Amino acid sequence: MRRGFALLACVLALTSCREPASRESPGAISEQPVAARPSQAPQRALAVVVPDYRLRIDPARHTVEARLEIELLEADSIHLLFRGEWDGYPGLASRLRRLEAWGPSGALHVAMGAGHLGPAHHIVEITRPQHITVGFTMDLTPPKHSVYYHRVSQLDAEGGHLLGADLLPRVWAGPPRQGPQRARIWFSGLPRSWRVATIERRAGTGYEIDDVMRAVFVVGRLHTHRLSLGPRSLTTAIHGRWPVPYERVVNAVNQIAGALHRIADDGWAAGDHLLGAGRVPSGIAGLSTGGQVIGRSAIVYVGGSGPGELEFRRWMYTTAHELTHWYIPTAFRFRGTPPSWFAEGFTDYMALKMLLVGELIAPQDFLDEIGVRLMRYRESPLYGERSIAEAQADFWEENAYHYIYDGGAAAAFLLDLGFQDRGGSLERALKQLRQSAPLTQESLKAALAAVPENGWIEDWLASGANPDWDARLERYRLAPRNGSLVSLDDWATDVLSSIRP
Repeated sequence: MRRGFALLACVLALTSCREPASRESPGAISEQPVAARPSQAPQRALAVVVPDYRLRIDPARHTVEARLEIELLEADSIHLLFRGEWDGYPGLASRLRRLEAWGPSGALHVAMGAGHLGPAHHIVEITRPQHITVGFTMDLTPPKHSVYYHRVSQLDAEGGHLLGADLLPRVWAGPPRQGPQRARIWFSGLPRSWRVATIERRAGTGYEIDDVMRAVFVVGRLHTHRLSLGPRSLTTAIHGRWPVPYERVVNAVNQIAGALHRIADDGWAAGDHLLGAGRVPSGIAGLSTGGQVIGRSAIVYVGGSGPGELEFRRWMYTTAHELTHWYIPTAFRFRGTPPSWFAEGFTDYMALKMLLVGELIAPQDFLDEIGVRLMRYRESPLYGERSIAEAQADFWEENAYHYIYDGGAAAAFLLDLGFQDRGGSLERALKQLRQSAPLTQESLKAALAAVPENGWIEDWLASGANPDWDARLERYRLAPRNGSLVSLDDWATDVLSSIRP
């Protein structure tokens, strides 16, 4: 179990989840609506449109036929904004096969790409109040050219996921403006064996959506399981042909969620949560995994051509990483954007810790994974040249995000050991931070440097001055060896005993 898991982390660095620092926002939609300028401010209250979305799903053709029903009470143009692009997945606009609109009198003119928010901003010209229907077809063929397949809606013969922020256009009567987009949605055309899983409110045969930007639906031949943890619940919806029995998938989720419950406590928000677990599209080459979190819904995919056990272990790590984002950085009140070394690097470390706490990996596997990250960090061309905080400006460059993920995780481990010298732990320090006033990077650094053993964090973040990793690890009788960490006294279980919360 131990070596294959560690090696896999090296091989799959590019295909693992690489998300922006904040997971609470779906993000990555470049065409953000903006408030009207004062000189353009309307003299009357703008109508709030609550569209009815009726989606007919066709798995055989990988398409969704959509109809939007809009009751327009005043004469005003209808603005539709689709997602136009996403980092690592260009050309989303090409998935829109047709777009047309009509009213009681017949077809209405649609000005394609005519809005000021880019080519995915379309305008339906209206001259009088009426009931409007907008129809469009979206091609959701799983992409074969991108490792970021999991970030967009997709549909295949076994199932898929539908993201409101991706599939459903935001709709305004009059100029686009900020604020949540409420809607109602119905599904039809599902194969008899298919089901829908979501945390959106059920309303008759459909669903009420408070904001399409956060709506997530998992569809397919689903194996579902619900777990209750105090004031919160987690529904796991599994689809696709897995290399291990579904029972193992469910058990792993239960253990990961239980460990998160212990580590985060009330930092994991109360309420319903959803995890959609699927297999990657068959056209994706190699062993691949990826995931994202949108609000209280998570999507995690795994698959490819690797051995089944390696696939499953990689999926466990990615799942732990994504579920941790319901805690880091979500639960911390930052002034501004949380730094990536915390939002992703600390999440990376806590994901491994959750697998250790949940007894899904052995102590030496945990040390192997930390050792791999430390080795990659120290071999980075940025090592000793730029601080990890400075590298955040170039997060989407491959060298930078590896540097941030790996360096942040290695630092979190060393900080954890430092807190333990004083009878504490990193998660206890994080719990105290959550109670603080809005955090800044400076106050976060100060809290992490609260014990003398961790004073190195200040210079490390400010100038890139690295601690003497080998000497500090030797203090805990650990040493880097061939991309792993080994216990100098063969006491891997003991050295990690206090790592467990």
